[in-house]
Order: sequence, then C-alpha cells, then structure tokens
Amino acid sequence: MKSLDLAELTISEASAQIRRKKLSPVELITLFLERVKELNPILNAYVTPTAEQAHADAKAAEREIRRGKYRGPLHGIPFSIKDNLATKGVRTTAGSKILSEWVPDYDATVVERLKQAGAIILGKTNMHEWASGGTTINPYYGTTYNPWDLKRIPGGSSGGSAAAVAASLCLGSIGTDNAGSVRNPASFCGTVGLKATYGRVSRFGDVPGTGGFSTDHFGIFTKTVRDCALVLRALAGHDPRDPLSSEEKVPDYSRSVGKKVKGLKIGVLRGYIEENVSGEVKRTFEEAVRLLQSLGLKKEDVSIPHMDLIPAVQTATSRVENASSLVNHLRARPRDFSPALLYRHIQSLTIPATTYVTAQRVRRIICREFDEALERVHLILTPTTPIPAPTIEECQRGYLEVDVKRVALQGLSGSFGTTCTIPFNVTGLPAISVCCGFSSLGLPIGLQIVGGAFQEGMVFQVAHAYEQATKWYERKPQLPQA
Repeated sequence: MKSLDLAELTISEASAQIRRKKLSPVELITLFLERVKELNPILNAYVTPTAEQAHADAKAAEREIRRGKYRGPLHGIPFSIKDNLATKGVRTTAGSKILSEWVPDYDATVVERLKQAGAIILGKTNMHEWASGGTTINPYYGTTYNPWDLKRIPGGSSGGSAAAVAASLCLGSIGTDNAGSVRNPASFCGTVGLKATYGRVSRFGDVPGTGGFSTDHFGIFTKTVRDCALVLRALAGHDPRDPLSSEEKVPDYSRSVGKKVKGLKIGVLRGYIEENVSGEVKRTFEEAVRLLQSLGLKKEDVSIPHMDLIPAVQTATSRVENASSLVNHLRARPRDFSPALLYRHIQSLTIPATTYVTAQRVRRIICREFDEALERVHLILTPTTPIPAPTIEECQRGYLEVDVKRVALQGLSGSFGTTCTIPFNVTGLPAISVCCGFSSLGLPIGLQIVGGAFQEGMVFQVAHAYEQATKWYERKPQLPQA
C-alpha cells in the first residue's frame, strides 16, 4: 500500500492486517513518525515526540507477533497521549511552565493499559495551559492548528490529540474532559471523541489541577466509532489506585457496534441549548436527527427543568476543585501562570464553601432530572458545539459573530464553546461526539449522543449506525502529503 493509504487506515483496518502479518508494526510506526516529523511543524500537535522509544517498541511488537504472541487489536497501533497524563520517563508538562521539566517515574493507568494491549506511544500532545480552556492557544508551547483550516483552533483543552488523529499523526489518542475537552475538539476536528461514564475509566495518573476531580474524565479520540469501542474495552475497568473508579463489569463494546437500532427512542434536548446554537449547526443537527429517524429510531423532545443552573454548578464545582489542587503552585510560583489563568484561580479560591456545597445539592437534582428523562428515552441528542471551529483571531479578541449577533467566548454563564457538553460532566453520563456534516466553509460539525450511566454500548450502537449511514468520517482534511 502507498504511504498515504496506510496513514488513512483505521485501527480496525490496521490491526486486521497486523494480525494476518500483512502489515509490519515497524512499517506502520515508521510511517507515522515520518508524518509527525513532516507535519508537526505545521500543526504543532505534539510537544514531545518519542520517536526512539516508539521505534524500539515497534520492533518488540513485531517480534512478539512473529512468535504468535498477538495481544489483540491495539497491538502495534500508534497512539498519542495528552500532556497532562503521566508517562514514565517522558516529560509531562500539563501545558504549563511550572512542569516544563517534570519527568514522571510512573505511567497513568490508561497509559499502562495501552502498553499492556501492545499499543505504541508516539509522543505527548499539546494542550491548553493546565487544561483550563478550549482553544489550545498555549503561551508556553505554542498554538495547535486545526487540520481543516490552519487559521482556526482545534478546540481544547485536548486540541493536540484531536488534531493528531484528524491529520493521521496517530490512529488514536487519549485526552481528558472536564467540561468538553475531548468532545469539543473532536467536533472541531471531525474525529470521534468519547467521554465514558464517570468511573468507567481510571483517572489515576492525571496531573492535579488539570480537571475538577468530580467532573473530569479521561477520554478517547479515534477516526471511527468501531475503533473507539475497541479502545474503551482496553482501558475500562476498576483500578484500586483510583478509589472513584467503578467495579461495574466491562462488556465487549464491539458487540454493540453493528446491532440494529430500529425501535430505540432518542430524546432531543430542548430549551437552554438551541438559543445559543448557530443556525448552521442547528440545521445540520436537525438533519442528523431526521436521518436517525429514517433508520427506525423514534424521536421525543425532552427538557430538563433546572438546565439553566448547570453552568453555575459546573463553575462552582470544577473551578474550586482545580484551584484547591494548585494552592502550593499558586503560592510559590504565581507568575508562572498566564495572567488570565492566575486571576481565574485566585477568584476560584474566594468561592465560599457554602456555594460549593449548594452546587452539589443542585447537582444531585439535575442528575435525577436526567435520570428521569432517560427512563422515557434510550439516548439524548444535542449538537456537540454551538458553532464550527472559530478562528485564532476571534479567540484572541474574545468574541465572534454568530448569526449577526456578537457573542462573548467567555460570559457570565461560562465558556460559549462548552454550552452543550458541560451537562454531562456535571452528571457524569457517557457522551460521544461524531461528525454529522460540514459547514459552508468546509468545517466539521459534531453530533453528541448521550446515554444512561454505563450505557456506552448503546451509545456506540447508535453512533455507529449514524456514522455508517453518512460516511462523514471518510472526508479528510487537505494537508501537505508526508
């Protein structure tokens, strides 16, 4: 196969060839490292490539497979890791100046499990400073550029991971999602992005202060839903090092992919969201809903009575939890935070304990309201982001025009880009973003599919049915050929 054809393989396709010994892990990893070398100076998706170790690991994988010790569908597959997840012997900066030279002596559980499955780590990806924003415009490690339009952001905070998958600089990546930081860049870059149920994937090995501990999730970027199901199977499960990880049994998610969806009921979330969504995204979303109905799914409109309180609950929860983890750094090295983030953390430290406690009580009410809605429908649908990817210039000036209306990217109700995603960090429900079309400027638009707790299988079932009916994932960004 030609190099470009190999780069455009999915995990499922590549693993099938590796298993049959028609594709060498060394050949595959060498190709992807060459792409990283050529395209990363353009995209700035990686901050720390690990080419030497990746080559060694690929040779080891090839030897194992030749001896008949094939580990499974991730064996020999190239991955990247967001730079706030600990990687043994590899610099882990969290997008910050303070940790610019930190080299952990341990792996995060998700990294450890990827390695156990035979995956090859190509490097650490760029991110928003301390994972505290949605642009991946980083003052210390540079801006990551969207592969679909280099004048635009890839989203964040896991922007480097999304850009790397979209540009075929790896076949899968692991990010974190505290308010939409996997789903937001997945939508902007046209990849699949999953945030599983809270506790489904261990959070051991995250950098403290890069996500509120009760709202943050580790997430997965892939090119297809089938690939995402394969990766989640490898990562999910209880971890004694994470006391909040669940002991819920881990199913074979691949069995849900390809199952018929006829008769399932989807709930379209009304109120709160659509008034903030651009007309173009709204029309694309409604077309996606109609297509799902044509596949035999039944539609019902649903509403959540206290939806308007979600931004306040998320702010009073995650910002307090984040800042509390950073107190020592804020005292010792305050000027090594960017000014905007420093002042935000200082403000967060002034939020009273009574406000935090009240937020948790309201949060419980909101969770119950979603649970009640999911007793009437199997899944809930929303757009993933209110708009396609904005330009870097728009993000730097702080506002953009949406349907002839000026909208602040950071308002009293929080970040505009996370309007549709934060409800599912507050509730901990599983949510996936899949591409549902393209804007008039050729930018990807995301569809968010949400299930009940630990119903990732059903989420995959419907997401895959939609993906296969539309084939949007086959459209690729136009990049210089590596």
